[in-house]
Amino acid sequence: MLQRVQTLYFILVMILLSTLLSGVEIFGFSTSKNYLSYSVYGIQSFKSEANAPLGKAEHLEGSILFYFIIAFVLFVYFAMMSYKNLKKQFRLARIVALVYLVGLVALLLAGSLGLLVKGAVAIQLGLGYYISVVGMPFTYFAFKGVKKDKDLLESLDRLR
Repeated sequence: MLQRVQTLYFILVMILLSTLLSGVEIFGFSTSKNYLSYSVYGIQSFKSEANAPLGKAEHLEGSILFYFIIAFVLFVYFAMMSYKNLKKQFRLARIVALVYLVGLVALLLAGSLGLLVKGAVAIQLGLGYYISVVGMPFTYFAFKGVKKDKDLLESLDRLR
């Protein structure tokens, strides 16, 4: 199992998505009075004070993104471990790539259009956004690896 290249790509995707669970900032929003940080745990408000540029953090609202990432990491693990049935793994790898792409586009649109925070003056991309973008090619490479194995097995079945 570990000698297959798509397994390594699936592991990289799981590691990259798991780093988002450490609370890395995905988006930062500057408003006129404070700075808002969006991570998988929700939006936190950092109020500016006269002496300190960033004051005490206040947790504003929770996020369903936390539960989605945990479920998605488990789904990627399930897709990786179904290597004995290549047709099933091919379908699951295709679903993983599609869900990752849709989730990434939804996150980009929600952050860049200001749907997460009303009244934002400036939007900054955080390290968590770049980590999530880097994982997308790995899902594609894992899908291509599963497809290559499936095609190889089908060509061997035709020879029998």
